[in-house]
Amino acid sequence: MEKIKTNIKGLDVLLGGGIPLHHNVFVCGGPGTGKTCLSMEFLYRGALVGDNGLFLSLEEDSDSLIENANVTFTKWNKFNQLIKDKKLTVLTQESYIHVDMPETGVSPYYTFNKLHDKINETIEERKINRVVIDSASILNLFFEGDLEYRRTLLNMLRDLKKRECTAILTAELQNVNRETVRFAVEHFVADGVILLYLLEQQERRISAIEVLKMRGSDHSKVLTPFKITPSGIEVFVGERVY
Repeated sequence: MEKIKTNIKGLDVLLGGGIPLHHNVFVCGGPGTGKTCLSMEFLYRGALVGDNGLFLSLEEDSDSLIENANVTFTKWNKFNQLIKDKKLTVLTQESYIHVDMPETGVSPYYTFNKLHDKINETIEERKINRVVIDSASILNLFFEGDLEYRRTLLNMLRDLKKRECTAILTAELQNVNRETVRFAVEHFVADGVILLYLLEQQERRISAIEVLKMRGSDHSKVLTPFKITPSGIEVFVGERVY
């Protein structure tokens, strides 16, 4: 099976060579575990080798997202130029929110069809190969029940495959404790699931990564420490978390 390399230091080793081409992977974890950092680096590394990327943020505005990336990854000297050259595209809520404010006064609400159309339009226009949606937990708010969410999510993932995109979607873990992780809809519909943790070790917290699932790949099943550095994420293959 053909695979697409993330080119994130050490991660492709855990993945057994990379993410199978056109698969979708959920990166799940609690607040501050590095979900956005990992998914943004997936796009950045891809753009450096010619894969155009789309980052769709359902939470942050584009200026904040880009500024945070520049502050975190100070050695990404081509990041801003890739955005300028449209090799990396950042879409945020102003691109897809539909606001309805009748006289009775209701809050702005999301229109899923508008969002989906914007994704497809951008993929076609900019010849996108890699897609990140941050986050599926916010996407869930479009729908009243899990069944409707699951059906629509499946259709979206199939559509991304049809358009020959490899996708990462972030999601919040319902329980950030590894021993008592509660599996959500996303874990079952995805081709792959990567879990990120902040584990307590004495008086500090250790970042750790675990490949829970990756269809079509002989991946590592070892909980492995990682670090976010100015150059990017570094996964310490061969080391273990105790």
